[in-house]
Amino acid sequence: MTNADERQTLTTAAEFAAETLVPGGANIVKGDLKNAGIYAAIGLAARFTFGLPGLLLVSADSFTKATTGRRITEHLGLWQHETPAQPPAAPTNH
Repeated sequence: MTNADERQTLTTAAEFAAETLVPGGANIVKGDLKNAGIYAAIGLAARFTFGLPGLLLVSADSFTKATTGRRITEHLGLWQHETPAQPPAAPTNH
């Protein structure tokens, strides 16, 4: 294992540990305070509305987004952001 691998492992562990303390904690470790605040607010609302399962889902999405850059729904294939199809290029006559 190289130093870069060890550093990445420790960063991921710190993000996971922070996420167990507060929703959005992984984003705090990453330095993305805007997303951390959004996830904290959504996580608390989910906790009050849906209980522990709601909080766990928000925390899982926060951790996944912080570590991979993609939402958990994208990983699970539940919500794909499709880009509009590009029309074929017009043939050129030479």
